[in-house]
Amino acid sequence: MSNLMMSGDFRECLSRIPDLDPELFLESCKRPLPEGFRINTIKSSEENVLKRLRQKGFVFEKIPWARYGYILRDGGELGKTLEHMAGLIYLQGPVSMAPVEVLDPKPGEIVLDLCAAPGSKSTQIAQLLENMGVLVANDVNHERIKALSSNLQRFGVINCVITLTDGRKYPRFARGFFDKVLIDVPCSSLGIISKNWGIAKSWSLGMVERLSRIQYQLLEAGFNCLKPGGVLVYSTCTLTVEENELVIDRLLKNYKNAKLEDIRLPSLKSRNGVVEWSGRRLNPDLEKAVRIMPYDNWAEGFFIAKIIKEVGGNEVNGYR
Repeated sequence: MSNLMMSGDFRECLSRIPDLDPELFLESCKRPLPEGFRINTIKSSEENVLKRLRQKGFVFEKIPWARYGYILRDGGELGKTLEHMAGLIYLQGPVSMAPVEVLDPKPGEIVLDLCAAPGSKSTQIAQLLENMGVLVANDVNHERIKALSSNLQRFGVINCVITLTDGRKYPRFARGFFDKVLIDVPCSSLGIISKNWGIAKSWSLGMVERLSRIQYQLLEAGFNCLKPGGVLVYSTCTLTVEENELVIDRLLKNYKNAKLEDIRLPSLKSRNGVVEWSGRRLNPDLEKAVRIMPYDNWAEGFFIAKIIKEVGGNEVNGYR
């Protein structure tokens, strides 16, 4: 498989990713991802659920960058437990919890999860909202919406509206409506190849170009749905500059009132977003974004950017 991964488009892809160590990357692809989980404080106290899990022999450790997040170290399969089936815990990769922590939803806010299914980040947002305010969870895929609905119900979320539509159309009916927006976009998934080796087989530069266009359209739509002073978090589980920094750079060029903000995630190893790539200078504020290689924490690879919509700012090209 490693020979396949290092051939053709994939070899070129790895050579174009800044600061990537191909040997460590391939090693990370062969390692299983750690099993992470969150305690659902909507249904029970953190202490009570942890006590139940310890009594069943599970061994785990706290994730420093995620409230209520843990990594399983021993004890069996959490997915087969009553705690999982009853919605007392949610299985989720440890780095996958970081984007919502950066978004930092607060009780009473109106929050949009634009690409929500199957619901890991929606349930995390709802938990931090403490079932107050409103969560709007959207997805474009009818089958994935079923999983989203099921997970939100299992988690005990009562303040959520589920919508089924192309997220790029959202500004038509929700422009300037939300306090916070999360856009965890569809991507080429280079950061989670160890979950599915088929990603390497189907990967192509053409796919990245197609995805980057969709990603920008979703980002622009989400930004237009923000209130002035609102916060948007853009995230991917991939490593390509085309799907990450170039998408954000385009928004910063088109909207004067879009500003990046620093990201602080305790103990999560990461590196700054790139500001120069392939002979091209990008917005210097992209250093405030974070790029997380799979081998940085021997977990998922991710990219996260936090964008503020300035109050009183003007857009370069106006609303479109």
